[in-house]
Amino acid sequence: MSAEANYLLLSPEHKYPRCFCTEEEIIMAKRIREFVDKEVLPNRQNLEGGWHRDEELAHKTLFELYYKCHQLGLTISNLPSEYGGLALSPIVRYMINEELSRGDVGLATLVGKTHWIVSFMYNRVQVREDLLEEFAPKLTGNVPYISCVNISEPEGGANIEDPALELRTLNTVIVKKEGDFWVLNGHKIWPGPAGDPSYWDKWHEKWPDKFAGHLGYWVVVTEDPSRGEDAAGMVYHPYNAEGVKFGLPYKKCGFCWTDENVEIWYENVKVPAKYRVDVKPGNGAKIIHGYVIGAGRLAAAARLTGIATACLEIALEWTKNRQIAGKPVRERSYFASILADMYRMVDLARQYYLSVTWQLMHPEIYGELWEPHMTAKFSTARSFAGEAAMFCANKAMELMGSYGYVFEMDLEKYYRDFKIVQMWLGGAQRDRLDIAQGLYGPFKWAGYEEWLKARWPKKFANPTNIIEKEIDKTLNRASGSEREAERIRKELNKDKEYDIDEAMKG
Repeated sequence: MSAEANYLLLSPEHKYPRCFCTEEEIIMAKRIREFVDKEVLPNRQNLEGGWHRDEELAHKTLFELYYKCHQLGLTISNLPSEYGGLALSPIVRYMINEELSRGDVGLATLVGKTHWIVSFMYNRVQVREDLLEEFAPKLTGNVPYISCVNISEPEGGANIEDPALELRTLNTVIVKKEGDFWVLNGHKIWPGPAGDPSYWDKWHEKWPDKFAGHLGYWVVVTEDPSRGEDAAGMVYHPYNAEGVKFGLPYKKCGFCWTDENVEIWYENVKVPAKYRVDVKPGNGAKIIHGYVIGAGRLAAAARLTGIATACLEIALEWTKNRQIAGKPVRERSYFASILADMYRMVDLARQYYLSVTWQLMHPEIYGELWEPHMTAKFSTARSFAGEAAMFCANKAMELMGSYGYVFEMDLEKYYRDFKIVQMWLGGAQRDRLDIAQGLYGPFKWAGYEEWLKARWPKKFANPTNIIEKEIDKTLNRASGSEREAERIRKELNKDKEYDIDEAMKG
């Protein structure tokens, strides 16, 4: 679509309703859209290095655009103002994701990774002031850094995202406390942007005024998979930590250079204890469920909506200028109805993700991000936006015929890019299963208890042990302190002994 094309219903003033967005936020969205029209749309093909996938052209374009996003403040929109950020609302965070994805979803994802890591350090579970003070100067410096969140594992992949499995399948990166360090061992797959430190150093040396380098990795870990959510957490390590080995980037259908994904192996990687992000048992699980998975899926919904919008705009322009018997294609009823259906999907996807964003901003009414019913809403937003992007990409290509399949027309890139956004953080099917958990759960999948007993027979062979552990977990969460939990536990044991004595007398 040319930047000059103008459609009232697709303008920020009309697509972002005032019930969710302030006038100031809509003005911000308008400025971001203008930036995308001027800077990103003309460079869509260069972000892949052109038809021949020129690696240097792709990275030069990516880091120049990322630098410009940083100069606009897009990378630090959710960083608190006391640390030099803009402290803007989650609405703006997801507006940024949508508007940038209309230009290129890989660029939007790179910006979104910085939003993501900030949310791990500053959230409703805990605030890590020490980490924010350490990283803020780099996040707010003149030249931007990139960062990576490291989640998936070889066994099962999306099992980590399954709340019914209680993070017990999180078992290939194990952390052990040794003095003032955490030690990481194991294997992760698909993190990005990731790679050997020399790779990022090369780009920094080539363009030091545009790319500061790689900030490092935020890794989802566990101390002991048998302990499930109480042992799960997150550890940061620098991009060049000793003992970390990287595979080569996967050769992918989309996101060819904008988000390079590799496999990572950890062998006795020592990380200072302060880099364990979660500070209490159970906090890590809340951060994983609420901010890694939940907020991550909501960002994906915004990005998919941006992709769907771009496909609709391309189709609108093509069918305006293409004629059948002297009449524009889009003014013939069959084609007009397809374009109308595309708009319906786009606008509904947007209104729903904005509604859910507004709800997460009001936990006093709707509950916390990590609760199952909120996960269901995040999953609904992502799954529907994924269907909207798929529908719009498919229908736009059908409307354009062979031209939609051509590199120079830009549509085929959106067609390739949307799928991975629909699949990450568990995928469309995982979304649906989590919707069910939020709707009428919680429940466990058939065979789960048998798997626990087979995996850890000493711990789970006796059903009483499981019940007692659940009671302990509930007491710890409800009482607010270990001392109070222990007092209640002793009272319960006294009551139980009394009941047993009474039963024996009878």
